[in-house]
Amino acid sequence: IERVSTVYPILITPYYMEIAKENPNLLRMVIPSIEEIETSIQGDCSEDPLCEERDSPVKNLTHRYPDRVLVITTNYCATFCRFCMRKRNWKKPTFFISPENIDEVIRYMKCNTNVRDVLISGGDPFLLPTNLLKELLKALKEIDHVDIIRIGTRVPVVLPQRVDDELVEILSLAERVWVNVHVNHPDEITEEMELSIKRLLREGIPVNSQTVLLKNVNDDVSTLKMLFHKLQRIKVRPYYLFHCDPVKGTVHFSTTISKGVKILKELLGYTSPLCIPYY
Repeated sequence: IERVSTVYPILITPYYMEIAKENPNLLRMVIPSIEEIETSIQGDCSEDPLCEERDSPVKNLTHRYPDRVLVITTNYCATFCRFCMRKRNWKKPTFFISPENIDEVIRYMKCNTNVRDVLISGGDPFLLPTNLLKELLKALKEIDHVDIIRIGTRVPVVLPQRVDDELVEILSLAERVWVNVHVNHPDEITEEMELSIKRLLREGIPVNSQTVLLKNVNDDVSTLKMLFHKLQRIKVRPYYLFHCDPVKGTVHFSTTISKGVKILKELLGYTSPLCIPYY
């Protein structure tokens, strides 16, 4: 832990540590492993293989697909997941999108009328100072051609107490918000996590899930089927199953693409289509 954390820091909420402390599957996602810095394992992989920074016309924004943009609002998370695709940002000083950056991002979107879908990510947007999140969502709501605002967050899983009345009200007032909660294992769905989801749903905020396929964590049919069933039970639609990107420091979590395809094929026909995400 000491050797790895000088390169990639460690951060875990007391809440998540409590549910993970005797669960190897959960611990593997948050406790540093020497594999993260072993050159023989990580090879010459890039820290930004998806070239997000190359496709950034203005600070904090990536525009790759015609109708969608990604807004990076912070590099801060409640818990640092060891498989993070933006692990490179952990090395930077903690930042939150500034009011000036928000203005620049909004101006860009106003000039690009093809943009109808805005994905707010980080770090974790739910850890933005409340006034900044409110300002960003209010500005997005006022752009007529923006139909949907997706927020990617792991907070309901690692810090469900953050989903309080004030946060839910801000999301509700933004009207077009969909929450994509990042859940990887059925043991992450606790009473506290379910309560945070209920708060969102009561205000009419749709909740989908996104899951990363992780070697020796959830890369088998039985684990994923149990996860997707538990998500459906709490009215969360399994949306994405992400293949683990070949990001430097995370390669030891990667499966083969063929394994992901095989798992999806085995799920098809054996559970409801509403339980099967897009891979």
